[in-house]
Amino acid sequence: MEILFKILVSVIYVIAKVLYPFKAKGMENIPEDGGIILCSNHISMLDPVFIILTSKRRVYFMAKSELFKNRILAVFFRFCGAFPVDRGKNDSSAIDNAKQLVIDGKVFGIFVEGTRTKNPDASPSKPKSGAAVIAASTGSDILPVAVTYKHGRPRLFSRAVVNYGKVIKSEEIQINEIKASEIKKVKNRIMDEITSLWEEETKCLK
Repeated sequence: MEILFKILVSVIYVIAKVLYPFKAKGMENIPEDGGIILCSNHISMLDPVFIILTSKRRVYFMAKSELFKNRILAVFFRFCGAFPVDRGKNDSSAIDNAKQLVIDGKVFGIFVEGTRTKNPDASPSKPKSGAAVIAASTGSDILPVAVTYKHGRPRLFSRAVVNYGKVIKSEEIQINEIKASEIKKVKNRIMDEITSLWEEETKCLK
């Protein structure tokens, strides 16, 4: 299965490179091993594709349950390492799956806004608590990532950039309990880092 996944990624990489000339920055910030929570902004359905194509480690994403209603798509998404979450509800099974991935030493990817940004300039919007809750439960480090598009949102033959920021160590955020005040502080810290990366790249792409 892993070989088939790598073949699929290689094929999609070539196609995507032509249609959307993407590049990655800060890949040295991706830890070589160990469980970590990859936290990204969310602009387009293409965001996870570019992250998967540029990350030197396999990323397992949490995705909205609606995407799994079609059986064929469900098989494809699961093959790519995605698993469903019922948004708007306290989906404990999805949270448990995410925590287990981190505990098992894998890279768990989550879009901290919970849905695609509706801001006209595609800037990051308010963060949800999911990533902070998982960080509190696992004591995991956090890898902030910003996906940026030259025209705000993806266009054919227009550049996309995935910018990997410096890891936020668990001891930096010092979150030991799932308290509302602590969760708010951590989720805002994560979003501040992502927004800074997004703003930095937006200026470069102008």
